[in-house]
Amino acid sequence: MCRGRPGHSVAFMTNTTHTRTIRTIAGVAVATLLCVLTMSASSAQAAGKTDTVKVFSKQISFTYTAADGTVTQGPPAGPPAAGDAFEIDSLDYRGTHKKHSKRPIGADYLHCIFNAAGEPDCTGYVALGSSLLRFRGMELIGAIGRWKSGELVINTEVAGGSDIVVKLRRR
Repeated sequence: MCRGRPGHSVAFMTNTTHTRTIRTIAGVAVATLLCVLTMSASSAQAAGKTDTVKVFSKQISFTYTAADGTVTQGPPAGPPAAGDAFEIDSLDYRGTHKKHSKRPIGADYLHCIFNAAGEPDCTGYVALGSSLLRFRGMELIGAIGRWKSGELVINTEVAGGSDIVVKLRRR
C-alpha cells in the first residue's frame, strides 16, 4: 500500500497475530456454544433422535476488558495479558451467512478470561426457545430443556459471525 516503506504499511493493523488469535478463539468458543443449539424442532420428535443443523451466528457485540479495567469494543493493540477478558453476544439464525432465516431462533453469550499462559478460560450460555445450555471450555456442563448433547461438525468464520454445522441429540 505504501510501496514497502518501513513504518508506513497498514499490514500490522489488519494482519496481526493477536487479532487473529482472539478471532480464532472467539470463533471456536462460539461454535462450541452452538454445538447444542439451533433448530426449533417440534416437540413431537422422538427422544434421542439426532438432527444435523446449519446455523449462522451473527455477532452483535464484542467487549474487551484489559486486566487494568480498560474497556474497548475491539481486540487489544497487543497480545492478550493474564486477566484480560472478552465478551461476545450473538444472535443465531437457521441457515448460513448467505441464506438464513429472517428472525433469530436463539442467542448466545460467551465470556473468556486469559490465564497466565495466554490461554482463554471460557464460559458460555446458549438460549433456544425454552432451552438453556451452559458451557465451560468445550464441555456442556448443564442443560435445561429439549437438548441433551451436541457435536460440532463444521465451524467457518465469515464476515460478521460464524457458519456452524452441528449434530444435536434430544433428551
